[in-house]
Amino acid sequence: MRMNISALLIAFLFLASGFLAPVLGQALNEAERQQELLRIWYEIREGSATNGDPEAKYDVGVANFVARGTAEDHPKAAQWFMRAADRGHAGAHYYLGYMYAAGVGLAASPETSMKHYLRAAELGHADAQYLVGSRYASGQGVDRNPGEALKWMTQAAEKGVPGAQFYVGQVHEFGQGVRADPAVAAQWYKAAANQGEPLAQGRLGDLYLAGRGVPRNLEEAYLWHSLAKNDERVEEIGRRLNRSQRAAAEDRVRAHAPVAMQQ
Repeated sequence: MRMNISALLIAFLFLASGFLAPVLGQALNEAERQQELLRIWYEIREGSATNGDPEAKYDVGVANFVARGTAEDHPKAAQWFMRAADRGHAGAHYYLGYMYAAGVGLAASPETSMKHYLRAAELGHADAQYLVGSRYASGQGVDRNPGEALKWMTQAAEKGVPGAQFYVGQVHEFGQGVRADPAVAAQWYKAAANQGEPLAQGRLGDLYLAGRGVPRNLEEAYLWHSLAKNDERVEEIGRRLNRSQRAAAEDRVRAHAPVAMQQ
């Protein structure tokens, strides 16, 4: 019989305090306590899912997919994801896209996979928008369509996906289907570079080196190529800086690196 909510909350309090004892009176160790908490969490979420909560349906699907509070069961995960997807859950569509693509828990179907990825993207799922954009850019599983690629990549970029920001930057730098605009490219490269995307850091460094879309600035070029670990380019730029400029640039690299890693 399923425990009621009050009983579950009491169990949580005892487990968190370490007072609930298994057989032979032995107290649970930390790992066992965490597993028991996850098991109880799963029971609660499964109850909510059974009662129709779409977010709980998704949580139960994830739990079965990754063995969180229950045994790993990919077919069961797929069933819960389908129920959540029927209620318009973007994350559930994204998981189903992956499961149909990889043939995990479901028979592989590239067409069905793309339908779920596309629906997740339409519902605002950033990773799905990036993936759909990538597929339209490469022609993987769909007809290549640069316009659709840019549309979905831009939406993902606006949500902060660094790979999408780099892609949108390239499109604007080189005028791929849009008017070339290095200044716009620099803005997107910088957004991705601040998140540690090395390709964007390198392109941003080149723009500062050439003064394209941004004011020419050797110290900025040195900074971004250093963060991208483009050693040859760093050495080349370093030879063009005087001693004080190079020292200042290296100070900026040390100061900026932890910030870029955190963003």
